[in-house]
Amino acid sequence: MSASVNHDLKDLLTKYQAGQISREEFRELTQAVNNHTDEELYPVLLDRWNHWEGGKEMSPEEARELLLRTRRQANMEGAMERKKTDWRRLAAVIALLIMGSLSAYLYMDNRSITQLADRNMVVNVGKGERVSITLPDGTKVKLNSESVLSYKQNFGKKDRRVTLSGEGYFEVRKDLQKKFVVNTEYMDIEVTGTSFNVYAYSDQDIMEMALVEGSVTVSSVRPPFKKLDVAPNEKVVYNKKTGMMEKTTTSNGLETAWISKELVFRSETMDVVLKRIGRKYGVSIAVSDSSLVEETYTGVFDDEEIEEVMDILKFHYGFDYRIKGTDIRLFAKEK
Repeated sequence: MSASVNHDLKDLLTKYQAGQISREEFRELTQAVNNHTDEELYPVLLDRWNHWEGGKEMSPEEARELLLRTRRQANMEGAMERKKTDWRRLAAVIALLIMGSLSAYLYMDNRSITQLADRNMVVNVGKGERVSITLPDGTKVKLNSESVLSYKQNFGKKDRRVTLSGEGYFEVRKDLQKKFVVNTEYMDIEVTGTSFNVYAYSDQDIMEMALVEGSVTVSSVRPPFKKLDVAPNEKVVYNKKTGMMEKTTTSNGLETAWISKELVFRSETMDVVLKRIGRKYGVSIAVSDSSLVEETYTGVFDDEEIEEVMDILKFHYGFDYRIKGTDIRLFAKEK
């Protein structure tokens, strides 16, 4: 491969990765891929790999499968063993080669390229787990148990938009040109750079956004529509039943306690207390008598085991309980 062709191919790959390639340039890219052997293309791919900044387009399993297939085709086993590789980044670049070789005409239409960009990246958090991730723009997100965060594969190219169901704490990388938006079922949170907590579980009647630092704008997405500007130590509470969205002050201690694995309750109803305990410890709590959860509870749980937590509640409220695996059942004490 000549130096000029090498340079042109690198330029086309860079434009493709940045989402700035035109239809004609994409045709040139696929032709270049089809007109050269894998051995000729391999140094170019390695160069693009070393300059790759996205690196999150595929799961490790998908990347391994793709890379193994490519290695068999190009007989690159020896080279791969000599170079410690980042599976995701290398596979994402080699994916361009595979797609160009096998599906040159499929991606010639701009709509097909858009469909690739619209692919959703989804993070699911299991029951009793917590996950920390860093988005492509450098924004850090902590996700609580049973939360789902999704964003487009081309996140950060034109805008920074994510969708959340559950609870997440966001430390948004500041970018005055591209606002960061969190979409939830009932309200949207819009920022440029700040830290805040969002509580948006689908099975709860209340949604909250508590601001730690910076400034945000919260908008309801259902009538009656309302928009609120929020300052630090303020939070927005949305009531799903009434559709009302109000702003109030907060110390943020209650809202962000889950990050340090604390459970903080301030005059919370027992059904809410039990749901949050179940979420933290990854258990299901059933109540045989609704009268057992009519009271409210104020207190803090930190590093206690689930049995210790249940014993404390048992002492205060006079019920009994039985644990079987991940299932807990509350029932009235026998008199």
